[in-house]
Amino acid sequence: MAVLIQLFAIMDMYKIMKIIVDTLLDDYGPKEVIKGTIKAASTRKDVHFILIGDEKLISSTIKEEKADIKQFTIVNSNQAILNTEHPVMAFKQKPNSSLALAYDLLRKDKDIDALVTPGSTGAALAGGIFKIGRIQGIHRPALMATLPTRKEGKLVRILDIGANMDCKAEYLVQFAEMASEFLKLNGIASPKIGLLNVGKEEGKGNSLTTEAYTLLKENKNINFCGNIEGDGVLKGEVDAVVCDGFAGNVFLKSLEETAYFVSDAFTHAIKKSAFTKFGALFQLKELKKVKGLFKYANQACAPLLGLKRLVVKMHGKSTAENVYAVLLETFNMIEGNLINKIEQSINK
Repeated sequence: MAVLIQLFAIMDMYKIMKIIVDTLLDDYGPKEVIKGTIKAASTRKDVHFILIGDEKLISSTIKEEKADIKQFTIVNSNQAILNTEHPVMAFKQKPNSSLALAYDLLRKDKDIDALVTPGSTGAALAGGIFKIGRIQGIHRPALMATLPTRKEGKLVRILDIGANMDCKAEYLVQFAEMASEFLKLNGIASPKIGLLNVGKEEGKGNSLTTEAYTLLKENKNINFCGNIEGDGVLKGEVDAVVCDGFAGNVFLKSLEETAYFVSDAFTHAIKKSAFTKFGALFQLKELKKVKGLFKYANQACAPLLGLKRLVVKMHGKSTAENVYAVLLETFNMIEGNLINKIEQSINK
């Protein structure tokens, strides 16, 4: 028996990880997705990628990058589900689109560990819910985003950011449990969870947040730290923030546009005259530090938590470096057995 256990352990050590990568609909073009995947493949010989997209482009890029062709399977598709299309209808109307083919493969082949896509968020959500299904006990899957904070090196996760416009209090409790399991894989033993609200005091907010507060406070699986206001999120007061998808999406989009606005205004001010340009030369080192705060957050993936299989959404504006970083995080979620840990937490 001991010999058999040792044999199974050795077999598990050399198990090949299989990941589907949808290469279409990235704003920088499919070649960036392919190159990022090739870079990730070069770091791990125990990973096999199923690349879905333009067969000729994928083949030529693999040759250009001198990658090991044996690490890749190519599935041809020149059709993407667009952001402007109705997600559910698009799967019916475009059965040969890259995302439809990806979900069909993920559903049929139990040896595939994850699906990664830069494609339509709505289509990724619809495919996950209707083609893969939720973990037993999960009311609603949630989409999680990553943000930088004022504390150097500290990130904060926020969920849901748009998968569920209308939520019940118990949904938010499950979001907190799923976020906790994800953060434990990232080395945080007891993740601090906050509830997005209009005030820190208990009893603040609407009927959803007041009820959710009570349930979160009673849940022994969660290190609940109470309400958190919008300004506290980027101060790094907690490790994860839970909210309904409507509030989360509005918060995230407003924050993104504020960052672009400030960046553009600052760039305009620097370029205003020869004197301001010259002065900026003495600030380059510090400016690069500020840019570094956002680097990892921009590269981080947005897993769709609560599904029976691992589905990862990367940013629609992903460079090869972004794709590479997302795949490294995907490796961590697979090896950490995230899906099973969420299932165990929910069914305690």
